[in-house]
Order: sequence, then structure tokens, then C-alpha cells
Amino acid sequence: MTIERVLMFILLWLTCFVILPAQFTSGPNAFQPEGPDAFMRLERVNTLVQTGDWYEGHVARAAGEGGADIHWTRPMDLLILGTAAPLMPFMDISKAIETAGVALPILMSLILVMVCIWAVMPLMQPGNLFSVVLLLAVQPVIQNYFDVGRVDHHMVLAVLTAAVLGCMIRLTSDGRPLRLALIGGMLSGLGLWISLEFLIVFVPVTLGLGLCWLFWGENWRRANQDFAVGALLLCITAMAIDVAPENWLVPRFDRISIAQLFLVACPVLYWSVMAGFIGHTNKIGRRLTGTTVFGIICLGLIFFYFPNLLVGPVAEADPRIGPIWHDKVSEMLPLLGSPRMTILYCLLPFIGVVYGGFVLIGKGHTEHCQMWVRLLPVLICTGALALFHMRASLYLAVVGVIAAGQLLEYLLNRVNAHYHGWKKSATGLLVRASIILGPFFLAFLVGTVSNGLKSSEAIAAAKQKEPKCNIPEIAATLSDDAFIRGRGILRFANNLDFGPELIYRTPHYFLAVPYHRNGESIFDAHALLTATDYSRSDEILRKYAIDYILICPNASSKSYFQESESPEVIYNRLVRGTLPDDLTEIDVPRPWRLFAVRNGGE
Repeated sequence: MTIERVLMFILLWLTCFVILPAQFTSGPNAFQPEGPDAFMRLERVNTLVQTGDWYEGHVARAAGEGGADIHWTRPMDLLILGTAAPLMPFMDISKAIETAGVALPILMSLILVMVCIWAVMPLMQPGNLFSVVLLLAVQPVIQNYFDVGRVDHHMVLAVLTAAVLGCMIRLTSDGRPLRLALIGGMLSGLGLWISLEFLIVFVPVTLGLGLCWLFWGENWRRANQDFAVGALLLCITAMAIDVAPENWLVPRFDRISIAQLFLVACPVLYWSVMAGFIGHTNKIGRRLTGTTVFGIICLGLIFFYFPNLLVGPVAEADPRIGPIWHDKVSEMLPLLGSPRMTILYCLLPFIGVVYGGFVLIGKGHTEHCQMWVRLLPVLICTGALALFHMRASLYLAVVGVIAAGQLLEYLLNRVNAHYHGWKKSATGLLVRASIILGPFFLAFLVGTVSNGLKSSEAIAAAKQKEPKCNIPEIAATLSDDAFIRGRGILRFANNLDFGPELIYRTPHYFLAVPYHRNGESIFDAHALLTATDYSRSDEILRKYAIDYILICPNASSKSYFQESESPEVIYNRLVRGTLPDDLTEIDVPRPWRLFAVRNGGE
């Protein structure tokens, strides 16, 4: 690849991921952290710098006794610190960390573009690689996760997904070069270290490699073994670095632990021992039977020793918070509920699945078929999960773009073979536009038809925008000496999603933060504001020694508390000003509402 071509890729990335999105960003302070996770991540990194306590996963000024328990691991924190290090000589450390965090998504989007281009280079002509940048740029979920200021580990997982698939694409018909299988496994292990959500990619990649061994024999055993060993080595490293020694034998189900180490070790044991006994045969049935028996044994051991491993991260959550929080978070909802979103997120990958299916049933080159055997399980698994859990759509978008790259190359080759002159150029442009923009146009058409079935009053009501609560503004008020009056750290009950930013911007304690390990405080914050008997609310206020209740009635989070229009619900009483005797409203910038608790800070 020439320097000129690389520069063109960078210019196209700059246009699609930086300049154009900046035109749609509102507000004078667009270059700042975005979203609850960004603020909690920065607070966590600042705490690490201040205390040096590597294993401490709690944020003191949140949730219940001992602080909010955050399940994140350290690689993302190190990435932020590494990005901030060159800035630290020129500014305050906390400001350098914030600047690095805000800028990191921009850098990661460039890395994603380059890694995806690298991944599809064996599949596409150099002149067609520019389409990959455009395909990435028009994926709404990618633009969302790589938005400026969104300091989120999912963007790193997206890059690792592309890198692992790039390694898998480059494996030849005999599973070589072996170093790519090992590197792919190590990258997968790094993904599992960052978040167990990477199982969404790791499991189907493992399945695809296993299918190559099942159908094409012993040559693929070493590639499978090296991939599994690479993943295990990184997971062992993660355990040694990220988990306190006294907790090495404690199973956790939302971060790397002995339970996940056992899961990743099972393929290593299989490819190192079991496959050697059943692999020296051309009978697929024998290999399949042996694999099934081994799989049943492993599942039995998991069910006996680590049953919650089959449940996943939600096993760490208080079941009471499901209906009051998880079920109302957009990222947790299925795409199936919205035909327009389903088309926008899934149409292109679905076309890739169909094309891959035709490749497998056709009479193509063996190496080409093997590549699709490794790619299709990832497409199918991430697509199925995205239909029922929107968060998986990020990984679906990455693998969908890689699959679409090969589909686009195939179509353009057909165009070049059948047309000449201006017809070839025009048809090629039409093919590119259809692949890149087709899902958008179809989703727009479906949305238009859907709106056409609604009354004009319903559409107008949906478009109404209420004033937003400005968190920096209320944070400045709550941090002012005139408000604190020498009382030190004050304790607030609050809207769930605002907790992390308020913690980051003020010196105070906030009860509710949106992290599943803190089920008791999430449930109590909900019970506090949805109670119909103030004695129940008062019990919770006393339990956490709350000084103030802070709410934002116009925030979307009011749906968590306004489950009923009953005038007896505490939330409704606060909004309407019919306060219990123990509460007094304090004047703060609207639409915020602040209520002092008797015998609290007032």
C-alpha cells in the first residue's frame, strides 16, 4: 500500500468521522465527556492516579456502604493514561486525563478504519478499499460508540473484532501461517480481559475454526490449538495482573476470573489431547461424535462448578433491578421491536450471510469456502444476538462491513466483466451506492410508511422536545461554597443516569449510578421516588443519610419513576410541589428540582 493511498484513507476518515459529525454536534462545549460511562471511567482513572490502589474497583462517593462496585477491568484505564501521558507536562493531570479520554474515540476510529482496511485487503482490489471507509462511516452504531467524548471500552472491542477477523481471513487452506492463529487468539484473550462481552465474538470465531477442522481434517488442528492457547495465555495474564491474588479462585461472572479461565481452557485441552485421538480419520461423524461428547462433559463441569457462567454477567445483578432499569435501557432492548432499526442495522449483514451461503454451496475455491466457514458463524451469531439485544449490533456492524467488502468486490468484478466504458462506470457507481446507502433508503421508506399510519397529533407529540437539564450548571451550584456552607460532602438521592457526571463534577455523594452490581442502591433509589407512603421514602432517606433529593423532571429517566400518575406517588408530589412536611424545595436552575431533607444538610 502506497503512502499516497494511506493519506487518502486518512483524509476520508477525517471527513467522515471528525469533520462531518462535528457539524451535527450542538453546543459550544462539544469537546467534553459524553454519557454516564465516560464520566465514571474518568473518575475511576483519576482515583487510580490519586490512590495508586490497582485492585480497588469501588467509587467511594456513590451507592451504598463501601461505594459503588464497578466491574470494569484495567486495560481501558491504562489506554487513557497512556494517551494522557504526553499531555501531563503541559496541564493538570486530571485535565490531561479528561482531554485524553475525550480525544480517544477519534484516535480509535482511525485505528478501526485502518484495521478494517487491513482485514479486507486479501479480499478486495486496492482501488475498492475506499468503500470500506464509507461503509464504516454510515453505520449508526459505529458513529455512536466512536462519538467524540464517549470514553467507552466497546470501541476497543470493535477494533479487536476487526483485528481477529483479519487474522482469520488470512489463514490459508491448511490453517497457516500459524502465528496468525496465535495472534488472533491473543487478541481475543485481550478482548475477554477488557470485557466478557467479547464472548459474542470469541465463541463464533472458535466455532468457525473448529468447523474447518471438522470438514477439512487434521491440517486445521494446529491452527485451532494455537488460537485457543493464545486466548488462554492472555486470560492467565489478565488474571495475574487485574485480579488480587486472594481472589484468584473466586468466580465472577461479569469480569475475568477463574470461571472464564476454565471456559477458555476447555478448547486448549480439546485441541491438545482429545483431537489427537479422533483427528486421524477422514470420517466427519467420528470427529463430530468425539467433539459432542467432550462438549457435554465440559458443559457438565461448568454446570456443576460454575452454573452462573451459563447465565452471564446478569448473574451478578440483583434480579429486582431488571424490570425497573435493565428492561428500560435502549441498549438492552431488542432490534426486533423496530422494523426501521432492524433494516438499518441488520440488512447489510443479512445480505452478507446470503452471499456467504451461496459461496459455500457453490463450486468455489476451497480456500474461499473455508474463509466463509470462519466468517459466517460470527455474522450469524452477532446478528441473532443483535435482534434480541441491541448492544451486539456494534460487533455485527464490524463483521457486516468486512463481509460487505467481499460482496462489493464480487459485484464489481461482475460489472467489469459485463460492461465497458460509461456503462461500467455508471453501473459500478450504482452498485457502490446500493451497498453503502441502500439500508438507509429502505429504513427511511419504512419509517415514512410507519409514520403515515399515525395521527398527526401523535407525530407532533413525539417530536416535542422538553428543556434539558444542564448538568454542568447544577454541578457548579452544588459545588459553590455558598451552597456547601462548610458542611463537607453532602449526600444526594438522584436520577440514575446523572449520577456518574454529578460525582465527577462535584465533591458530593450520589446514591444512584447505573451499574448492575449496585442493585440495592438502584432499587432503593427507585423505591424512594415511587413510594406512595412517605414513611417508606423516609426509611430509605435515613438508611443512606440523604441530605437532598435532586431530580430532573424533563429527563428521559422520569420514565423510571413516573410509573403512575397517582398524586400519592412521591415523584409526582415532588414535581407538583405537594411536598411532605419533611421536605423543602431549594431554588436551583430550572428545570432541576432540589429538595432538602429535614435533619439532613439543612
